[in-house]
Amino acid sequence: MVRSRKYQAVIALVSALVIIASNVLFPGLNAGPAFAEAKFKDVKDHWAQACIEELAEKKIISGYYEDGTFRPNRLVSRAEFAAMLRRAFPDAKILRKPVTFADIPTDYWGFKAIREAYQTGFMSGYSGSIFNPTLNIPRWQVLVALSSGLMYSPTGSAVEVLDATFDDAREIPELARSAIAAAAEKRLVVNYPAVKQLEPTRNATRAEVATFLCQAIAKPGQTALVPSQYIAQVPPNIGPPRTTEISESGNVKAEVSFVKEGDNAKDIRIKIIRDGQSLLEEAVLIPTRSLVDNPDKKPSGEVSEGRLLSLRVRDLDGDKEPEVLADLVSINSGARCCNYSFIYRYEPALKKYTHIKHFWGNVSYEIIDFGKNDIPEFRSLDGRFAEAFTNYADSRLPLQIWQYRQGTMADVTKQYPVEIYTNSCELWLESRKVLSENKEAKGILAAYMANQYLLGQDVESWQLLEKVYQGRDRTQFFGKLREFLISTGYANK
Repeated sequence: MVRSRKYQAVIALVSALVIIASNVLFPGLNAGPAFAEAKFKDVKDHWAQACIEELAEKKIISGYYEDGTFRPNRLVSRAEFAAMLRRAFPDAKILRKPVTFADIPTDYWGFKAIREAYQTGFMSGYSGSIFNPTLNIPRWQVLVALSSGLMYSPTGSAVEVLDATFDDAREIPELARSAIAAAAEKRLVVNYPAVKQLEPTRNATRAEVATFLCQAIAKPGQTALVPSQYIAQVPPNIGPPRTTEISESGNVKAEVSFVKEGDNAKDIRIKIIRDGQSLLEEAVLIPTRSLVDNPDKKPSGEVSEGRLLSLRVRDLDGDKEPEVLADLVSINSGARCCNYSFIYRYEPALKKYTHIKHFWGNVSYEIIDFGKNDIPEFRSLDGRFAEAFTNYADSRLPLQIWQYRQGTMADVTKQYPVEIYTNSCELWLESRKVLSENKEAKGILAAYMANQYLLGQDVESWQLLEKVYQGRDRTQFFGKLREFLISTGYANK
């Protein structure tokens, strides 16, 4: 242990001296290439020209001012790769606390990039507290970094994926196999000139790293920047069989595919095609939460597994542009929970689809066009009342009506007093019957009072409630109900 620490200390000292010396004797040497024009004289007709010029235009990679070159065959150091990652993924989330690398002084040109590459999960130390910034990075480490930072994992067997995709799969280090299988499934792997030769241990060139990055940041429907004949293709018959549900309307087609496991689904993915062009293809991540011991009903994470209830393509907001509506239920969220609607909307200015997730809790909905104006409503119930005053079986829920409006869900219940009144009458009649049988009625009366607040009849309804409910816990019940109606937005303080 002592010997190991001394060895690391020596390495750190030597690395630091190398960095200091190079900064003093050759200023600018370690600063990496400077940003130059996006057109480089040494990439004309190069197989990766389009990708290199696009990344240079976005200032993700850079060339050399002194001679206007890119030097596509030059090798990439770990520090240079960290700098590219920082520029390629500026919005990457911080996943872990920073660490101090013994060979990276705070005035080193790549200090911030290396720190962020570590914090965002893209890169780790080379050995303990050593980063080795000037060491050239092999191809397998580039792919592992991208899979790690983007949190990709393979959907099928890593062994099957790699053996079917690469002729030299056996050369991939064991610790990298899962990450590289995921990268292959995501079409991040580019092999030139032989697409089935990964050459994982060979040091990566600037052109190769550029193409990996192009694939990693590519948007659905974007014009290909990397020649398709060099993008590694995972054979379609690899991995477990997938089930696909399809819905379409006009020029929009939606597909949700998944791997069936009994009644549930894993690796749920959605694809949206518009005018024959795929504009969205991504995993469907369902929040996981439980209503049990979770009064705030906050999600604890997201998983690409659950159960698909329905998939529809229809205009939800009357703008003649159909939305994609996918209803799913989380299977990892505890008792009687949770239903979600994923609504995907086309953004013409961006030429892409964005989406929202609407949480229904333990209730569902039905679509009704109350106004007969081709702008449908979501008729549902307020799931926050479930088990708030009694057990689940004896709970009742007040009416809720929602509308989808250009990317948001709006509660429009108050606009439909006839619907509220009808629901309120049903609850009142049920409460009278239950009370006459000396059974539990607090859950019914709570839902009734919520409706009455929406109708503006709260004062009269409280007077009526105080007359009909004579339970021994009436004081506690009334106090709790008032607080609950305030906390849920039905009543004012």
